[in-house]
Amino acid sequence: MSNGQPDKEVTITLNGSGLPVPSVDPVEVKKDNQKVRWCADFPFTIRFDGGAGTFTSSPNGDGCANRAQSNTFGEIKRYKYTIIANNQENDPEVDVKP
Repeated sequence: MSNGQPDKEVTITLNGSGLPVPSVDPVEVKKDNQKVRWCADFPFTIRFDGGAGTFTSSPNGDGCANRAQSNTFGEIKRYKYTIIANNQENDPEVDVKP
């Protein structure tokens, strides 16, 4: 249930060396309440450490060429995740708050 809290949007771009970089790091979300939606102009995969899930982007209209979305987060902690795109990996975080 969203309880009025909008999901968090993160745009992924490629830096000068082709590394996928999120627009927000860490992303702060509310426990059991918000999801993270990633958007990029290219295909990508999001992989969470510790078995919290893997999310592969899919084509999407609505102003976003490729989108992936997490589930809600049930534990208050920092989750490290990996963005895989352009044959490179980057490891930002999601910070879950009460």
